[in-house]
Amino acid sequence: MTETVEFRRGPGGRPSREEAERRRGVLLQTAMRLFLERGFEAVSVEEIARQSGVAKRFIYARYVDKSELFVAAIEYNFLDRLDVLRSLAPSPRGPEHGLYELGRVLIDISLQPDVVALRRLMFAVAPQFPEIMKRLTERNRERGLHQVEHILTFYADRGDIEFPKSQLRLVAEQFFNCVAGIPQRLALLEMTEPPAEQDRRLRLAVRLFVRGVRPEAKRRGD
Repeated sequence: MTETVEFRRGPGGRPSREEAERRRGVLLQTAMRLFLERGFEAVSVEEIARQSGVAKRFIYARYVDKSELFVAAIEYNFLDRLDVLRSLAPSPRGPEHGLYELGRVLIDISLQPDVVALRRLMFAVAPQFPEIMKRLTERNRERGLHQVEHILTFYADRGDIEFPKSQLRLVAEQFFNCVAGIPQRLALLEMTEPPAEQDRRLRLAVRLFVRGVRPEAKRRGD
């Protein structure tokens, strides 16, 4: 049974700014839960409004349609996972050590059960609603890769690695795919690796990546 949400009204029956923000949080948490449980198409705005305890006009005053609500719910419920990335400083011990630490965090985030569930939902939604995925990607791509780019730039500025600055985004994407691509795909298939095997794969991926972007002079000295 869904718990009824009680909202407080301010003077004149209108919610205060704090109350409106609280209602929005409940709305977006409820919407994300329903989308993950039932899928995008099976959930109606009416059901989201009922279970979150807000009026439909409250929803449509903020979001044009269900797809915009879907994007907002993902941003509200999942982008704070990136805080742990933003708090990760590049290791002074060098790129292999620092990029291993970064890869470990990326894998840990990618394998969280609700993150895996969200990825499955996004793959299900994408073929029929490509505009939703385009909107979500365009708005949040930079957020997800910003810290990867920051750490890569740190080591490039030190001369530990090199790549064309114009290709920073591409290099960051390649790093993510190297370290987290296979673990995430296995999780989507409900397969798991022993921790030791996952760590061995990560260390090898980082080693190969660093060798690939090592300055030419240093490669000749290997």
